[in-house]
Amino acid sequence: MPRGKPIRNPNGYGSVVKLSGRRRSPFEVRVNTRMDERYYPVYDVLGRFATREDALIALAEYNRRPYSIADRGITFSQLYERFYQDKYEKGGKTYSQSSINCTKAAYRHCEPLYDAPYAKLRADNFRAVLSGQDSKGKPLSHSSQEHIKNLFSQMDKFALQNDIIEKGYSAFAAITVQEDDEPGVPFTAAELETLWANKDRPWVDSILIYIYSGWRVSELILMPASDIDLQAGTFRGGLKTSSGKNRIVPIHSKIRGFVENRLAGNNENALFLSNGSPISVQAYLKLFKKTLTSIGITAYHTPHDCRHTFTSLLDSAGANQVCIDRLIGHASKSLTTRTYTHKDIEELRQAIELI
Repeated sequence: MPRGKPIRNPNGYGSVVKLSGRRRSPFEVRVNTRMDERYYPVYDVLGRFATREDALIALAEYNRRPYSIADRGITFSQLYERFYQDKYEKGGKTYSQSSINCTKAAYRHCEPLYDAPYAKLRADNFRAVLSGQDSKGKPLSHSSQEHIKNLFSQMDKFALQNDIIEKGYSAFAAITVQEDDEPGVPFTAAELETLWANKDRPWVDSILIYIYSGWRVSELILMPASDIDLQAGTFRGGLKTSSGKNRIVPIHSKIRGFVENRLAGNNENALFLSNGSPISVQAYLKLFKKTLTSIGITAYHTPHDCRHTFTSLLDSAGANQVCIDRLIGHASKSLTTRTYTHKDIEELRQAIELI
């Protein structure tokens, strides 16, 4: 064999070809060589490299763990479509509409990544999305970032399973906003009396629904009306944690009329409507503050305070701690299953009616 001539690779191994002309990366790695309909050879280009040594290393790495060249070029949006179909349309498992809505909402925040090849995304790309802004130009909330982070994690897992990536870089992108489930300021007894005295004023009923159900603001706003069973007298939903998802909360007798009135003639599949359309979380936050001020409650409160009021009222009424954990979606060592039996629901109903 003439000195300096490259050793011939085994059949099917691939090849390194030096391209003509002056190029910065003249050594092209070709794999999966095959014949087209005219019996001309065609192949996939693994990449181009500055030196033959770099090209041979890349070819050896490819043969150590072959993968689809075409899939390595798949964009973020293309991967999302495949992931969404695999999970929600072909997976065989039934997911709540709130879970589907949560995934779609998280994807909408990822627009800067839509056209980027997924295999080339790194931690900084994912961090940039998490530290981004919502449609109103405000920093993303903790819950929004949590949903986005969860989507990244699921897409990474899907990409790893399909040999589209070798490493999930989104794991190194941390949520940048402090946990929004921090202790709040429950409504006082006097403030509760004020709310009930003004229950017929616009949007006051929504505050009372939150106080007597314990849902997080986004959980109830994004909850489809189809997940509110008036016959059984229950809400079903939850978006945040494994303990909080798909939980059942009985509708307290004090707020049942409010829920029935809001669902009557409602064709938009949402509990809260504004001008005939489902209200957004940001719009509700503004209405919440405006409503409290309009009835004379000047102390600072957030919708999350309704959740803390709910917990406080249950505790003061002597409700069982396991029931409280289940109602608000917190993990409990006493809970060994997330399956709700008829007995479980009746126990939760008894607990909630103690308020």
